Amino acid sequence: MEALLGSVPVGDGHPVRIMAVINASPESFYAGSVARSPEEAVRRAIEWSKYADFFDVGGMSTAPYKETWVPAEVELERVVPVIKALAEAAEAPISVDTFRPKVAEAALKAGASIINDVTGLKLYPELCRIAADYGASLVLMARERSTRPGVDPVQRVLDALRESLEMAENCGVDPRRIVVDPGIGFPLLPPRDEPHLVKGDDRHGDPAWPFWRWDLRVLGGLRELRALGKPILVGVSRKTFIRRLLDLNDPEAVVPGSIAAEAVAVLLGAHAVRTHNPPETWQAVKIAESIRPYV
Repeated sequence: MEALLGSVPVGDGHPVRIMAVINASPESFYAGSVARSPEEAVRRAIEWSKYADFFDVGGMSTAPYKETWVPAEVELERVVPVIKALAEAAEAPISVDTFRPKVAEAALKAGASIINDVTGLKLYPELCRIAADYGASLVLMARERSTRPGVDPVQRVLDALRESLEMAENCGVDPRRIVVDPGIGFPLLPPRDEPHLVKGDDRHGDPAWPFWRWDLRVLGGLRELRALGKPILVGVSRKTFIRRLLDLNDPEAVVPGSIAAEAVAVLLGAHAVRTHNPPETWQAVKIAESIRPYV
């Protein structure tokens, strides 16, 4: 079970990789992740160079509970200068956190080599053709088009990812460049690329599985995702389920909880971790990775 994210191998037999978040979206749920200029992004990348294997640049927050939607033109204006600056200054591969084909193609031309699509190709299926044409790596997140009450969350995640994998491979994406993400913290797929808010506990259309229980079940079931034959990337950094469990609203206040969840993800088989705090995550990953052979 192995893939390439950019030039970096990910999967069994390789160290657990760290994807560091550098946001160019001022509306992001965690203000500490936002770089206000390309120069600030480069400074952050240099500071994190010991800890990060990739830098994930986003130009529009996808937090489902905030009004964060911006048009593609704004997203482009935000991410392209940052990616160009990072491509010149950083050795680590660069990922663009987008589901829009226009933004993805501009980012690849600017120096990115990974597309991190939080819709799993389901909002813009043509994105997979861009990934294939450019030889880019692809992170596919589990997103469902409709709810399936009564079905176990891990089974729903598996089915959603199988659909995305089939789409990617049918349009020519190199299967050795695909990594999957279980989509912890994300609700059902929005119907269209437009403002779309999801509030309350029911993000998955099943009252038996409020979002925080859903996320716990999926995190606890990570080993079951090995059935897909793809490396697994997990993003739990400062997510809402952690804040809900700890009764803390401030993303800044839940670093210990995030670190604990990241360590658990590694113990349960995550091959890569996406995080807002690479130095702290790096320590947690190293400890969990050392314990994992004995679990």
